[in-house]
Amino acid sequence: MSTDPHLEMHQVFGRISIQTQKAALTIHQPKATQTIEQPKAEMTVERKPAQVRIDQTEAWHNLNLKSARVRVAEAADAGKQAVLEGIARRARDGNELLHIERNKGKNLIAKQAADHVELSVIGTHYETGSTPLFQAVRYDVVPGSLKINWQTHKPIVRAEPQAPEYAFQPGQVTISMERYPSLDIQAVGLYVDEKG
Repeated sequence: MSTDPHLEMHQVFGRISIQTQKAALTIHQPKATQTIEQPKAEMTVERKPAQVRIDQTEAWHNLNLKSARVRVAEAADAGKQAVLEGIARRARDGNELLHIERNKGKNLIAKQAADHVELSVIGTHYETGSTPLFQAVRYDVVPGSLKINWQTHKPIVRAEPQAPEYAFQPGQVTISMERYPSLDIQAVGLYVDEKG
């Protein structure tokens, strides 16, 4: 069997392989360094204590418990009063004796002697106090005071920022021939088939 001579062409198209690797970017942000210092507040206290003064001298006098100074003063007063009364009595007795004729029938000397018997002890009788109870104890109160002063301080804040850290990996494109192109040309019909 013979055919007309002709050319047969077999073509294979080329194929390109493209492989890409994406770029990568990583960002790391270190934490800022921060310190906070709080100074202690200062407190000052000014205290003036209260004072109570109690005078119970009159109460002790009501119980006849008196100091030596008071006893001496009372004895001096009693002695002075006794001297004045003695002077008055002697003046009175002298006046009566001066006018003895007026007391006819009376034993004037015996009467004066009887009056003098009651005065044999002078200055040994002491009177207790008679101060009312609500006045026997006296007191005076001086109120105290308390002042508290506060002095506060603001906190001290120190902050140190950190720069961000970048890591960049560039992308990559790889191009290769997956299949090369080819063209096969054959002449057909130029030779006689031996078996034909």
